[in-house]
Amino acid sequence: MPRFYLLLIGLVCLVMTGCSPELPDDVAVAYKTLPDELDYNLHVKPILADKCFACHGPDKAKQKAGLRLDIADFAFANLPENPSKVAIDPGDLKDSEVFHRILSADPDYVMPTPDSHLQLTAQEKAVLVKWIEDGAEYKPHWAFVAPEKPDVPDVENEDWVANPIDNFILEKLEQEKLPPTKIADKETLLRRLSLDLTGLPPTLDEIDA
Repeated sequence: MPRFYLLLIGLVCLVMTGCSPELPDDVAVAYKTLPDELDYNLHVKPILADKCFACHGPDKAKQKAGLRLDIADFAFANLPENPSKVAIDPGDLKDSEVFHRILSADPDYVMPTPDSHLQLTAQEKAVLVKWIEDGAEYKPHWAFVAPEKPDVPDVENEDWVANPIDNFILEKLEQEKLPPTKIADKETLLRRLSLDLTGLPPTLDEIDA
């Protein structure tokens, strides 16, 4: 093959790998299981609230490095202690400090920090990576978002589905690779209902009926 074409192929490979930073094996596997579209309130905010807001949330007294990740304008702005960098550059993993820090193995660089006693799972890292890659869209609190009727998701185990609500439950179970549990017997269902409505277990007559 002529040298020119070899150089061209090498350049293309270099550009492609430069545009798509490599993920650790466990994160790459988790990434493949994610839905095509992530929802900030459903998928991303719970992770940030649980693992990031303790040091980079709205509480100024606990804020580290002057960084807030709960508001887009702050997350996308130049870092107070390093103005040449940003925590999140929507759609650009390479320029997003959050991307590099959540995947780092360096205890002095990784986030969350070891002394926080918080740790991101491979699944959580994959969600944050995909969210940034897809544009890092923030949304208002779900209570302020007008509800929309979602499309009923397709599932593999269609025989298990009895009504459209089951599709949403089963979709999540299949994502987590968990089998659905067996349907509870009538006595158990009655007990749950009675405890929820009255705070008391059902009577023997109610069970017999």
